[in-house]
Amino acid sequence: MKDWYSTIYKACIFASLVAFIMGFFTQSQLSLGAYIAGYSVLTLGIMMILIVLFNNVLRVTENSSALQILYSILMTSGPFILILAVISFVLFLLINYQDKIIAGQVAPSYNSFSNIIVMLLLVQVYLVYTNINTDTFESSGKIPKVTSSLVYLLGVLTGICSIILSTILKYYSTDGFTNIN
Repeated sequence: MKDWYSTIYKACIFASLVAFIMGFFTQSQLSLGAYIAGYSVLTLGIMMILIVLFNNVLRVTENSSALQILYSILMTSGPFILILAVISFVLFLLINYQDKIIAGQVAPSYNSFSNIIVMLLLVQVYLVYTNINTDTFESSGKIPKVTSSLVYLLGVLTGICSIILSTILKYYSTDGFTNIN
């Protein structure tokens, strides 16, 4: 059962990778659909990993206080929660502003920051995947502290880029960015 469950969240990570690659090489509506699918499947995969982490923390800290359990959950699953929060925010932005994005009524810097966010997320997913694919994670449910710190750092950078993306979509979206030939 454990192998079956880990295979599913690893498949979700691979499916999101394929969707992000498709999003890079397509334009407009296809690109937006690929990104929405990629973010959605990645959210599902990270939520499944969080269930494993929560289960392991609750199993280890059975007789602890609620504050100790909360602290343990935040320390072991913090990077995943940060990734999930950033992905949820970017997914909200894509769905909320999808009409403007499809119509091309966004600033040229939208594509740059969207690509930066995807690249940072792919690096985070790579770090996470290489560590959840080990026997140590399967047995203890923990990733090394250095990797966790790197994922935190990249998560903060991704969060900053997503806030910039939000600003671009909210304040710099007009229909005047088309070239007249």
